[in-house]
Amino acid sequence: MTDAVAPRDATPTEAWEHRPMFSATDKGSRITWLAPGRSPARVTPRLWATAPLCLVAWAVATAAGSSVLCGATSTECTVAAGQGWLIGAALVLGYLAVLATVDLGERAQDHLGQRRAASMFYLAPLLTGVTVGAAVGADLALGADQRVSQVLDGVPGTEAALVSAVVAVLAALWGVVVLVRLPGALRHARRRQETIARLRRDGQRYTGRVRLGDVRIWLHNDPELAVTITYRSPAGSHEVAGWMRTSPDRVPKDGSRVVVLTDLRGAVHVELDGDGDVSFEPPERYAPSE
Repeated sequence: MTDAVAPRDATPTEAWEHRPMFSATDKGSRITWLAPGRSPARVTPRLWATAPLCLVAWAVATAAGSSVLCGATSTECTVAAGQGWLIGAALVLGYLAVLATVDLGERAQDHLGQRRAASMFYLAPLLTGVTVGAAVGADLALGADQRVSQVLDGVPGTEAALVSAVVAVLAALWGVVVLVRLPGALRHARRRQETIARLRRDGQRYTGRVRLGDVRIWLHNDPELAVTITYRSPAGSHEVAGWMRTSPDRVPKDGSRVVVLTDLRGAVHVELDGDGDVSFEPPERYAPSE
């Protein structure tokens, strides 16, 4: 085992597979990755420009949905009931809003390298848009001669205003929580990427082995395992407890080689050793049970 090995040539970003991801400090959606050759990310103008589009899409889709609900539950609604075009428009707008959100989420996750920061980044405009759209829908329903007291008393025909108001309040409360936590999530993701970049550039590189533990949690269909990383340095043998998040088809076999990057500050970053032949466990072994 060498003390400091010359960095390997960077793998092209488009050919790099970020799974499995290891972390000695974070777990769950906080685990962060950085493609070789890529600099620590900041939120780009393109992402900032896409977020308002997502907001507008959800605001219009929610307002259209509230209008459909209003027309279906009240004969006095200012929006004409029974118009198929309005229902079709609400469905199309909702579909477009989902597409915009998925695109924003995928771009944010690829750029920020962290699921937590990316989810907050797309949830902020989504929840803001839903709040605005539901508030507009509630206002439309209340504008149809429906007083607030009637809504609160549950008078038939006021369901649209009540549902829209509840949706607006819940989305607003959730949105405030997301907006308050978003700056910290973005800073955390960038700090983790900066540490990875620094260790790749200046850190000491050792060859280690990964010992697989139990699956601790599932993120959608992806398992997260407790792992132990062992390696040797001039100072002796080391064991580092950590977490590994991956997909069922990319769980490396127990004892697989990893690259351990560390420095005098005690920071540790672990990557699967792509220079050797990597073998993976059968996908069905780590597939979630039905």
